[in-house]
Amino acid sequence: MKIDFRNFDISCYDEVTDFLIKLSQDDRKHIHWNWSRWEWMFFHPEFNRDLMDTIGLWYCNDDLVGIATFDHYFGEAFFATKTGFGELDKELLEYAIATFSNDNGLGIAVNDTDTYTLDLLQNRGFVKNDQTENILEFTLENVSLDYITPEGITVNNIDIKKDLYRHQNVLWKGFENEGQVPVDETTLNKQKTMLAATNLNSSLHIAAENEEGEYVAYCGVWFSQNTDYAYVEPVCTIPEYRGKGLGHAVVLEGLKRSYSLGAKKAYVISDNSFYKSLGFHQHSHYTFYWHNI
Repeated sequence: MKIDFRNFDISCYDEVTDFLIKLSQDDRKHIHWNWSRWEWMFFHPEFNRDLMDTIGLWYCNDDLVGIATFDHYFGEAFFATKTGFGELDKELLEYAIATFSNDNGLGIAVNDTDTYTLDLLQNRGFVKNDQTENILEFTLENVSLDYITPEGITVNNIDIKKDLYRHQNVLWKGFENEGQVPVDETTLNKQKTMLAATNLNSSLHIAAENEEGEYVAYCGVWFSQNTDYAYVEPVCTIPEYRGKGLGHAVVLEGLKRSYSLGAKKAYVISDNSFYKSLGFHQHSHYTFYWHNI
């Protein structure tokens, strides 16, 4: 078996996406790092594309069988191999340590039931950390996805060609950033890049709009018809409109639309009671293990 290592370049983007789709379908222990998390990261304004060639790819007969990547920034990483290629995991881990560590070392999130990876990390000197990720799941079949909105509020998908400012406004205010909403050309171009993600379906990115035309709540839902699940990221409501059910409305509308396209389940990285009140329930829990330099 001949294994070839290659550095990532933009021509590999779809190949990595397909690899992560197959990985999450075959083994839900990796659902926290699915294709849509990859796409969200890759097109996020804070993702440094100057570093993307550090992402490592392993091939067998031109078939992608392993990946090691940082997660937005150096200091956190993810690695995984295709079923049947677990003997590469040590090599991927060593690559991640050598390539993606920062001054604080390297953190990797592991499913609490994944004893194989836990042993691998601990044998390499990784130590359990307090940082965690929690995954909630929603089974979309045979449930009501109906909602009620207050008078004067409409719910629909965003228009990615026209809504750069309104999208920026709801994200800025919804995540309680301080100061005026930045609307300079550089910032709006970053928003444009994010909304131009390769597999983004704008019909699944839902906003609640008030009578003045301002977006006051937003939910992004990511779905590929090569999977059976949707991924929720991000969700926000601007402070003065909270407590009116708008967060519920935009999430449920996004899930309703993804279900109509073939999604049977939905996942979100959260432990927030907001999602549990919608019908999400516990799926899995991930703990970070850290390697200090």
